[in-house]
Amino acid sequence: MIAVVIMTTSALERQRLKFYAVSGRCYITKRIDFSKLAKLVIWIEDWWLAVVTVPQ
Repeated sequence: MIAVVIMTTSALERQRLKFYAVSGRCYITKRIDFSKLAKLVIWIEDWWLAVVTVPQ
């Protein structure tokens, strides 16, 4: 299984719905501020590599 994560500047509901309709796993609206973006990237890494358990 490959987890598909999209990071975009768009917060349009129709785009989120399309993404999840094709089995996307995580839709993230990107921050413009670099320090917030850096924190978000670290959070994503922690979440997918340390928290989430996937079948072997």
